Amino acid sequence: MLLPSAMFAVSAVYVIAGVIGRRVQPRNRVGPLFVLIGVGWLLDYTVDDGSFLVMLACKVWPAVLGHALLAFPTGRLRTVPRRLAVAAGYVESVLLGVAFEYERKPWAAAIVEAETAMTAVVGISMLGLQLHRWRISSMAQRRTLTAMLGAAAVGIMAFVAWEPAERAGLEPPLVVLMLALSGIPLAYLAGLLRRRMDRGEVADLVVRLSGDSRRDGVQEALAATLHDPSLRVAYWVAEQERYVDVDGRPVALDSAHTRVDRGGAPVAVLLHDPVLDVELVDAACAAVGLALENERLTAELRAKVRQLAESRATVLRAAEDERRRLERDLHDGVQQRLVSAVMTLGLAETVPPERARALAAEAKQAVLATIDDVRAVCHGIHPPVLAERGLHGAVRELTALAEPRVDLTLDLPDDVPPLVETTAYYVVAEALANVAKHAEASRTKVVISGRDGRLVVEVDDDGRGGADPVRGTGLRGLGERVEANGGTMRVVSAAETGTSLRVVLPCGS
Repeated sequence: MLLPSAMFAVSAVYVIAGVIGRRVQPRNRVGPLFVLIGVGWLLDYTVDDGSFLVMLACKVWPAVLGHALLAFPTGRLRTVPRRLAVAAGYVESVLLGVAFEYERKPWAAAIVEAETAMTAVVGISMLGLQLHRWRISSMAQRRTLTAMLGAAAVGIMAFVAWEPAERAGLEPPLVVLMLALSGIPLAYLAGLLRRRMDRGEVADLVVRLSGDSRRDGVQEALAATLHDPSLRVAYWVAEQERYVDVDGRPVALDSAHTRVDRGGAPVAVLLHDPVLDVELVDAACAAVGLALENERLTAELRAKVRQLAESRATVLRAAEDERRRLERDLHDGVQQRLVSAVMTLGLAETVPPERARALAAEAKQAVLATIDDVRAVCHGIHPPVLAERGLHGAVRELTALAEPRVDLTLDLPDDVPPLVETTAYYVVAEALANVAKHAEASRTKVVISGRDGRLVVEVDDDGRGGADPVRGTGLRGLGERVEANGGTMRVVSAAETGTSLRVVLPCGS
């Protein structure tokens, strides 16, 4: 009487754990898998006769158990080795079911004889995959996996060793296997209980981050509450259209992250371990929403200070480079031609009149060439067309000469500062040059508009994409020029949609 009750108890533990898991995590598949394991276990030891499909369903619960273990905690098999191991478990269950149905056939007897070896290979493979996953996991992942890994190791080793022990005549009591397998759903329930306790810790965040009792920053408090030392917080800076850390440095969203909004506007993102419970992360974000908003303002101020310092350094470097260029151009070109003209005129003073006229003509040509050099140097300082025709006319001339054909839309404000005009002109010129050289586009669209005290320049093409301001010196220099004028530049470039360049420049006087 004790043994059937114990069998029913094992089944009940799996079913109860599965039902609780399904209720707590409705989108997670581990709960339903545990229910199937409990039902399959009970049927396997209570159903003695039935159709082939019924008997096969009774024998498949070990494969479902392996599936649940490898899919824990997300309920998904995210790697190919895990999928192959689970598939091998299901194939073994089907082969054994067919072999038991046709047990009198020689091939069926061979499959039954190989059951021990197949079970050992599949079980040890699953255990090895779990150990490997634990070894390469982060601290937060290990916190979730450790209890289940220990219970799974005991259960798998007991199940794998059970049949060889029986064949060796040891006849271990069935209760040992039942206790070993019961540890798995108990470990699962312990994980759900810990999850519940973690949600209770979220309430402490408000106290930890409030008023004079504040001891940690938002990032440190969230990392401690969510038990994820790798957690980082990045704050949204609307003017720069990017996320920055608390010190104002740009942050790339290259890992699992959760966005935090207030009033429909982005405030921050949490970059965290992907194994963290999404609902727990959302609850933590809601609890510290106001603190995140306050710290975002600090991060935004620091980002502006950092941008200003970088822009100042860039302007100083550019000014020094330009000074050296002008010095080199004047020394190597203008100065040498003027010296040559002076020497020629000096020589004309010492020769007969006929020869002097020829030397004077030669000096005249040298002076005219010098004037051309001076014009070239001035052109490098400021585009003549911009000074003569303004931004409206200069951009129209640029787009009229560009290839491929450009669709131009201009809606300029009445008063655009000269520095903003120059920057906008160079933005269009550099963008069109890149389209002609690299994009292989069939269409380009340029839109320049002024609104809310800002000048917005947009250049879109349908080319092959791949533009990267980090690698391209032209776009990088353009971005530095834009930032030096207090503006922002965003480049979106994909193979399917081409390249989109958007620059926003302040027009305040």
